[in-house]
Amino acid sequence: MSRLRTALSAHRRDRARLREERALERWAAAAPTLESAHELRTLATRR
Repeated sequence: MSRLRTALSAHRRDRARLREERALERWAAAAPTLESAHELRTLATRR
């Protein structure tokens, strides 16, 4: 049972990470300037 829980936990973690990355991509695409898009990407890589 612990392998199942571990697999489910890893799957949830991976999905959450992808969800966060997609949100950052949307913010970068909606950024008014290239400079602000770059700042958003820089902040995202510091996490």
